[in-house]
Amino acid sequence: MSGHRYESVGDGNIGVESEVISPAYDSGSGNDSVGYETTIPIHPRILAPLCYILPLAPALIILLLEHRNTYVRLHAWQSIILGLAAGTASMLLFWIPFIPSLVQIAGLFAGFFCAFHAWKDSDTLTFFKLGVIGDFAERQVLGATVLPF
Repeated sequence: MSGHRYESVGDGNIGVESEVISPAYDSGSGNDSVGYETTIPIHPRILAPLCYILPLAPALIILLLEHRNTYVRLHAWQSIILGLAAGTASMLLFWIPFIPSLVQIAGLFAGFFCAFHAWKDSDTLTFFKLGVIGDFAERQVLGATVLPF
C-alpha cells in the first residue's frame, strides 16, 4: 500500500511510531456506517482492542478470521508477537528471582496500553507500533508475508 504516512508518538526515544492507514471504503456491502469493512461483522473499534485482552487466543482467532481490515490485522499481529516475546523472555529468565513476574507484568501493561491506543485511534486508523514488535507486525500485514496467514 503506498501513501502510508508515519507520525511520531511520544518523545521518540523508545522507538514507538504510529502509522496512519487509509480506510478502505466500500460503498457496496459495508458492515458499518464509517466504511471500515471487516470480514467479522464487528466494528474495528471493538476488534482491535480485543486482540490484547488475553494473551494470544483472541488475537489468533481474529487473525485467522479477519482478511479485509488491515488495522485489525496489524493489532492482532502485534498482540501475538508481544505475548510470545513476554512469554519467551520470562521463560529464559526463570532462574532470576522476580524477573519473570516483572516481564509478564510489563507485557500486561504494554498490552493494555496498546489496547487503549487501538480503541482510541480506530476512527483515524492510526496504528500504534511498539518498536521492533510493531515493525515485524507491519511486515507481516503490509510487506512480504513470512507466515501463511
